[in-house]
Amino acid sequence: MKMMTALALILVSAPMAYAAGPLANESFIEQIGSRNNTTVSQKGGNNTQATVSAGQYNSVLSVQKGGTSATNNSANMQVGNDNTASISQKNGNNNQGTFQAGRANGVATTQVSHLANGANNSGNLQVGDYNSATTTQNNSAPNSQATGVDYANNSFSAQFGSNSVVAKQTGGQNNQGTLQVGTGNMSFVTQSDKAITPASAAVVGGDNTSFTAQFGDNNMVTTTQKTADASGQFGGFANGYGNASAASQIGTDNTATIKQNASATPGDFSPTPGTFNSSATLQIGKKNNVSVKQGGSTAGNFGSTTADQAANDTNASFVGQIGAKNDAGVNQSNGANTQATLQTGRGNKATIGQTTQALGTGNGANNALTAQFGTQNKATLAQKMAVPLSLGDNNSAITQIGGSNVVNATQTTGQQAMAANNTQVALQVGYGNSATVTQATGANVANTSFTAQYGMHNVAVVTQK
Repeated sequence: MKMMTALALILVSAPMAYAAGPLANESFIEQIGSRNNTTVSQKGGNNTQATVSAGQYNSVLSVQKGGTSATNNSANMQVGNDNTASISQKNGNNNQGTFQAGRANGVATTQVSHLANGANNSGNLQVGDYNSATTTQNNSAPNSQATGVDYANNSFSAQFGSNSVVAKQTGGQNNQGTLQVGTGNMSFVTQSDKAITPASAAVVGGDNTSFTAQFGDNNMVTTTQKTADASGQFGGFANGYGNASAASQIGTDNTATIKQNASATPGDFSPTPGTFNSSATLQIGKKNNVSVKQGGSTAGNFGSTTADQAANDTNASFVGQIGAKNDAGVNQSNGANTQATLQTGRGNKATIGQTTQALGTGNGANNALTAQFGTQNKATLAQKMAVPLSLGDNNSAITQIGGSNVVNATQTTGQQAMAANNTQVALQVGYGNSATVTQATGANVANTSFTAQYGMHNVAVVTQK
C-alpha cells in the first residue's frame, strides 16, 4: 500500500518536478534485484509513467503517445520473478495501474481514447502465479453529433491464484469488474456501447455493467453486452438502453454464459427503443451450467409512474444453482419479463423462454418462478403474449421436490385486442411425477390451472383454450 501511494504521488508531482514545457513527458523507474527490464517510450507530451520492479526477470514495456492537453498516466509495481506488463496508451485521457506480486503474472493493456472529455481507466491486481489479464478499451462517441460527451470505460480485475481475465470494451459507458480466487478460472467480458443518455433523465440508463466473482477452480464466465441507438430510414430515432450482469461461481467446473443486447431496433418509419437487461447468476457446486440471453425491443415507455415504465422496459432474471450438473437456460425478449430459478441437487434442468410482442408491452408481464429440490428434475416453460392494447399476463410457478419429476408448461395469448391472462401453478413432491399444461386464450378470456401431486408415478395433463 505504501509503495502504491508513492507511485501515485510520483505521478501527481512529476509535472511540478520537471518544468520541461506544457506537454512534458515524465518517467520514474526504480529497479531492485537483478535482470529486471523496463522500456518506456513516450511521445508528444503529457505522458507520465512510474515503474517499480523488485525481484528478478521482471519486465515492463510502456508506450504512450499523448500530445494533447489530456494526459496518459501509467503506474506499475512488480514484486517477485518473471512478471510481465505491456501497456500502450494513446492520445490522452487514459489511466492505468498494475500491481503484481508473485511469479509469471502477465498484464497487457491497450487503451485508445477519441473523446476529449472521456476517459479509459484500467486497474489490475495480481497475487500468485501465472495470472493473466488482458484489457482493451477504446473510447469513442456514440454518434458524430455527440463528440462532447464525457463517457468513460472502467475495468478492474483482482486475481489471487492462477487465473485468466480477458476484457474488451468499445465505445463508452462500459464498466467491468472481475474477482478471481483459485486456479484455472476464466472470465471473458465483451462490452460495446454506442448509446447516448439523453440530457433529460431517461427511465433507464445506457450503461453496460458487468461483475464476475469466481471462487474455486476451472470455472468459466462469458459475458457479452451490447447497446446502441438506432434511427429509421426515413427519420425517427430510438435509444438503446443498458445491460447489467452479475455472475458468481463457487466450486469447480461451473460455466455461465450471459448474452445481453439492449440495442434499439431500426425501422423504416418508427425505430423501437431497446430493453434494459438485468441478470444475476449464482452457482455453488460442480459442473453447473447457466445460459442467459436477453434482448428485444419495447414499444416505448408505458406506465403511469417511472417505476412502471422501467418495469415494462426491463428483462430481469435470477438463477441460483447448488449441487452438481444443474442446467438452466433463460431466454427473455422485449421487456416486462421477470424470471427466477433456484435448483438444488443433481441433474436438474430448467429452460424458460418468455416473449412479449411488439406494439404494446405497456401492461404486459411474463412472470416465471421455478424451484427444484432433488435429483434429475426437469421444468420447461414457454410463455408468449400478444398485447396490442397493452393488456395480458402470463404467470407460472413450478415447484418440484424429489426426483425424476417433469413439468412442461406452455402459455400463450392470441393476437386479439382483448387478450387476457394465463396463470399456471404446479407443485410436485415425490418421484416419477409428470405434469403437462397448455393454455391459450381468446378474446377477453383468462385460463387458470393449478396442479398438486404428492406421491409416486402421478401424471397430470391439462389443456385449456
